[in-house]
Amino acid sequence: MAVRILTDDDVQQQMTMNEAIEVMARSFRQHATGALVAPARLAIPLDLGQLVFTAGSAAATDQLPGRIGFRVYDTAHFGSDHRDELVAVFDIADGSLQGVVVGQALGPLRTGAIGGVAIDTLARADAASLALVGTGGQARTQLIAACAVRRFTSIRAFSRTEATRDTFCREMSELVELEIQPAATSREAVESADVVICSTVSQTPVLEREWIAPGTHVQNVGPKFRDDSELPVSLYEQAEVLVTDAPAQLDDYGTRFLVANTPHAGRIVPLGEVVAGKVPGRTADDQISLFCSLGLAGTEVTLADELLRRVPAT
Repeated sequence: MAVRILTDDDVQQQMTMNEAIEVMARSFRQHATGALVAPARLAIPLDLGQLVFTAGSAAATDQLPGRIGFRVYDTAHFGSDHRDELVAVFDIADGSLQGVVVGQALGPLRTGAIGGVAIDTLARADAASLALVGTGGQARTQLIAACAVRRFTSIRAFSRTEATRDTFCREMSELVELEIQPAATSREAVESADVVICSTVSQTPVLEREWIAPGTHVQNVGPKFRDDSELPVSLYEQAEVLVTDAPAQLDDYGTRFLVANTPHAGRIVPLGEVVAGKVPGRTADDQISLFCSLGLAGTEVTLADELLRRVPAT
């Protein structure tokens, strides 16, 4: 049997961010009903690296067949420009391999699209100013997704390295067709912003709770552990709305999570249930909402399946 293999070129040519956000929103609605099963990721330490698997399944609907699959990557080379991931998709009905998606493009697209769903669901409808702290690869897709769901008139970006920050602002300004202003400090970036996206690898907080204005929506994409966190614990404690995309992954973190074993951990609700209208998200414009991004397992499979159905077999 010939196995269908899609690459980064296929991902970039066949799927826009808006379309990826639609697939993710559908997946979260499935998750809220139990139709999408998303366990915590599995890490397998090896002498020469560490393989990480995320697996999930999506039940059949009137429009779509049922799928099961996994994603795998090596965390030992997480910062490598040559690092690839593999996503395999199987048919639930007969176990047949529908195909695989390999490369570097699917993961950031999926994570960015999840961020887009979170902003569309939790940020104020009139949000007009965006701040980014961190200007790496994740920040790029997070920015594109944010601009797909809100009409921003002001965007500021900060990262520790001035050259990287300036390159990001120049390149992404052209892409989103809105001038992105480089900020000299993280405080300059986030103060008075309606939406704040943090996507750093910082082990210490990159902002202070007092800089976040009432009504702001914050995305925590980077570290979120007791001894390794890009956000201060006070922001989790004082945010009125706390949401995560992957409750099973949060449970798997156990006591390592930033507010584990506190009343605030019990306030965190699943994004899927907010998307599906089963629990409230933001209920007032002056509330601070915080999205704890972990990466819902199975969403790589649903996104890869959508791509495989768009690319005809040869």
